Amino acid sequence: MNRLFLLVGACAPAVAAGSAPTPPPPDPAALVRQLGSDRYDEREAAAAALEKIGPPAAKALADGAASEHPEVRERAAVLLGKVRRAADSAARLAPKRVALDYQDAPLGTALNDLKARTGLNLALDPDRVANPLRRVTCRTAEVPAWEAVEAFCAAAGLREVFRAELDIPKPVANPRRGYTPPPPAPLPDAVPVVLVDGKGDRLPGDRSTPVRVLALPPSFGGHRATIGTGEVELCLDVTPAPGFGWQEVTGVKVVRVTDAAGRAGSAGVDREARAGLLDALGWAVFAQPGNGRVDLNGNPIPPDAHANPRVYPVPLKLATPSARSLRRLEGVVYGEVQLANQVLVTVDEPGRQTSTGFAGPGELRVTVLEVTAGSAGPPGRVTPGRARVQLEFPSPYALAMRKRGWNPFWPEPPQRPGQGYRVEAFDAAGGRFPVTNTQSADMSDDGMTLIQVVTLTYQAGSGVPARLVVVGPKTVTVQVPFAMENVPLP
Repeated sequence: MNRLFLLVGACAPAVAAGSAPTPPPPDPAALVRQLGSDRYDEREAAAAALEKIGPPAAKALADGAASEHPEVRERAAVLLGKVRRAADSAARLAPKRVALDYQDAPLGTALNDLKARTGLNLALDPDRVANPLRRVTCRTAEVPAWEAVEAFCAAAGLREVFRAELDIPKPVANPRRGYTPPPPAPLPDAVPVVLVDGKGDRLPGDRSTPVRVLALPPSFGGHRATIGTGEVELCLDVTPAPGFGWQEVTGVKVVRVTDAAGRAGSAGVDREARAGLLDALGWAVFAQPGNGRVDLNGNPIPPDAHANPRVYPVPLKLATPSARSLRRLEGVVYGEVQLANQVLVTVDEPGRQTSTGFAGPGELRVTVLEVTAGSAGPPGRVTPGRARVQLEFPSPYALAMRKRGWNPFWPEPPQRPGQGYRVEAFDAAGGRFPVTNTQSADMSDDGMTLIQVVTLTYQAGSGVPARLVVVGPKTVTVQVPFAMENVPLP
């Protein structure tokens, strides 16, 4: 009997604990107030809690960004930007989903269908695929596009080939010039996913979004490890889907490194990407300026290969120097994405705004130089109306310098073709104002700024535009979270 009572007594606290009410969720407004605490650890804890809450904390953070307390105001503004960026990224990273149903389909035919349905840049290496006509059977439920590729490769007996460097095509010599530069480096989505015969292990990574993040296999040549120190440079393969507008990886923030022994390590790179070309945090990425070789005429000799733009090394510090794998690796990849045809600047009543400067994203500056209605004089002497708008923005040379430092050697950094800027005119009702558009371009003496003057011409007597809108490309920062388990180390 005593044993029975002891057992019941031992279980009673567990039952009571199990029936305890769930603590209420943290109050974002209270956490925002805690950002102004006199204690540093409390301020940091509040910031971490607000970032974890995410979009539901946006209103409280917006109120905090207008606070009279300087510490609250500054921290809330930074956190509000992070929360909004996380919400925007989640919306942009919705994956394309496909269901595969191949029954004894020729390999080449099935792969072409998979490419068309997913939009991914897939390619067979003809020298390393013995029979592109062999039959493939693969059925899946509706899954994200990158998961579909993984399932297809497993069913077809294919594996992916990863390269640290890409060959540079030889430039075509121009007899009128002493030196012909090589083509620029490709953008990440232009580097194909090359498939060859063979069974490959499923690599740890995240395939749930249009931007696949993988930990490359231990045999990959780009990894680095210093024996006995726990210092490892682990290469990630960051492959964006074509059409996503991905420019490049601008940073990786690792939030969790746990080795096979369960000990927590740290990341040598723990920084967030700039939110644009001028980031409030003030850090930039610099590339190596070519190989420094020149020919007999003093012209730079380009390197023989490009670094693969899909590969990004991340330095890690392991708690167990002899660890051969990571139990868990979590973090966020930050990348720049170029959005086309975005409304950048809107000028209402431009006739009253002449000589006034308007700031847009990416250091764009818009100035209305002139707005006239035109006049109708004697026959044959009709003066059409016109509006002239000046656009100033950094040149490609300036952008390359700010992101990579001065680089006198070829090749140029990769650039995604943009549609440029244009000015559209509207009437008071919001309809299109009929205009004829011409433009001229010039560059500042130092080559850092492009100056574009757009002239809109319209018929005399039609009045003047009620609104001018500048449309063009806009670069935004997208954050891609990843979580991996059982990551082998080099």
